[in-house]
Amino acid sequence: MDLRTCNTIVVYGGSFDPPHNAHVALPALAREAIGADVVAYVPAGQAPHKRGRVATPAHHRLAMLRLALEGQPRCEILTDEIDRQGPSYTVDTLEALRQRLGPGPRLRLLIGADMMRYFPKWHRPGRVAELAEPLVMLRPPDTREALLADVPEGERAAWARRFVELPELEISSTELRAKAARGESVLEMVPPAVAEYISRHGLYRDA
Repeated sequence: MDLRTCNTIVVYGGSFDPPHNAHVALPALAREAIGADVVAYVPAGQAPHKRGRVATPAHHRLAMLRLALEGQPRCEILTDEIDRQGPSYTVDTLEALRQRLGPGPRLRLLIGADMMRYFPKWHRPGRVAELAEPLVMLRPPDTREALLADVPEGERAAWARRFVELPELEISSTELRAKAARGESVLEMVPPAVAEYISRHGLYRDA
């Protein structure tokens, strides 16, 4: 798909370590809810805020993401952050994407409620919002009122229009990796092809 011809693109970043069922289902529902053309997945290279745990090598995370999205409609994978050296800041990724796509497509940055709370501490959050207005996944037990209460009063009107209501589909990546480390099945948490890849390559066994 030529992203330059799209009207609206949902940009969804993450470590995808590994990609699980919620990573597949929820962005698709968000895309449908706002009438966007495509979800552009951006697997992280070196996330600046996740330096404590060593991430699974990028080639494995990318391979698993491709397997997870195989056959899923209206999905693209962008390797900008994996290809870039050093820490991956969202603002740099969006700047590069805007330059590549031109002024046409509207970008929406899909984030979870936890990331909304952390957003003011992002690198250049104002510019991030200019480039790709955030789209917040609102899932139980979070409520619109509770999340807005954590936002400075002057910013609440802007954030109030950025929610998309989605069903609860909570999968803990930490728990998933722990199960894989114990040699237990993760089939109920990830697409079958991803589970097979994890087993075949012995991923997370020394986690």
